[in-house]
Formats: sequence, structure tokens, C-alpha cells
Amino acid sequence: MTRNHATPAEDVLRAFAMDFEPGAGVLQRYLAKYPEHAIALVDLSRELSREIDDDDPPSAAEVALISSRMERLRESTVSLQALQVAPARTFTAAFDLLALPLQVGVAFRERRIDVATLPRRVAATVAEALKTSTETLLSYLMLPPMVSAVRAKKSTVKPTAPEKVSFEKVLRDAGLDDQSISKLLREE
Repeated sequence: MTRNHATPAEDVLRAFAMDFEPGAGVLQRYLAKYPEHAIALVDLSRELSREIDDDDPPSAAEVALISSRMERLRESTVSLQALQVAPARTFTAAFDLLALPLQVGVAFRERRIDVATLPRRVAATVAEALKTSTETLLSYLMLPPMVSAVRAKKSTVKPTAPEKVSFEKVLRDAGLDDQSISKLLREE
């Protein structure tokens, strides 16, 4: 089984949509090659397999859903490169919106959170607040942790690069109570 963790979900889904033929085994090939994108691939496969009646116009609810998704897509323009050079206030504003402590925002900005410990629901919420895709946020967090320039400037000794830690540890270090931590770590 070949695993290619470096391939962004958008690229995989785009290629899958181009190759897709119902019943041709395309889904199985892509699932074997990109298991990390399994949920998105299955969802796209279902969408591509859905029967559409061209004579029946979309309902008002369908048009509203499409419009809201298109608006969200237009707003989600922050790329991986933009996140890497984003000023601290970008993360501060996002975490103010999410009502999470500043320390959590700093941990995200400095990429100190181990992605494997971050619930997908939280990643999606943070990505939305940062106006980026979940995949872009996860790619950003997988980069090596960075040393804050402000801390380096104020330090008398050269700071070392921080290590990745679990999301739960970041929440505990930020002083959140057990109930709030439990609520954030729940995958629903």
C-alpha cells in the first residue's frame, strides 16, 4: 500500500473526479493510494454517482446551500504560504472569535500542536475561523514548530525550537478546566 501524505486533499479529489467512472474500481484504487483522504473520497464518489434529473430545477433549499458553500469557498482563500507569514493578530482574532485562550492560539501559530492529537472537528472550526481549509491548516501544523521572533528578541539565550505536544497538553497549560477540555477533545 502506497501512502502519500504530502498530497493535499484538494489535488487528490480533483484527480479522482477526473478519473471517476461508476463501477470501474477507481474509488478502490484511490482509497488504497490515499487512505488519509478516505472520507472525502467516499463523499465525492457518492456525489458523483448521484442521479440528477436535468429537467427538474434545484429547489430553493439546494440553491441556498450551494450559494452558502460558494460564499464560504470564496472566503477560504488563505493558503499555506499565507498562513506561514500571517501576523500574530490573524491568529489572535481567530481565537478571540472561538473564545479560546491566547495560549492556544500561540500554540497553533507556532505549530506546536501534534496533528495526530487534534480532533478533526476542532481543526475544521479553527480553519474556518482562520478562513482557510482544514487540509491547509493541517498541512501548516505538520510543518516543524517555529520559535517566536518576539521571544527570541527578549531572551538572553538563544531559544531552541519547541517540541510538538498534544492538543490536550496545550489546553491544560492554558488553564482550561477538565470539562472544557473534555468538550473540545470529543469527536462528534
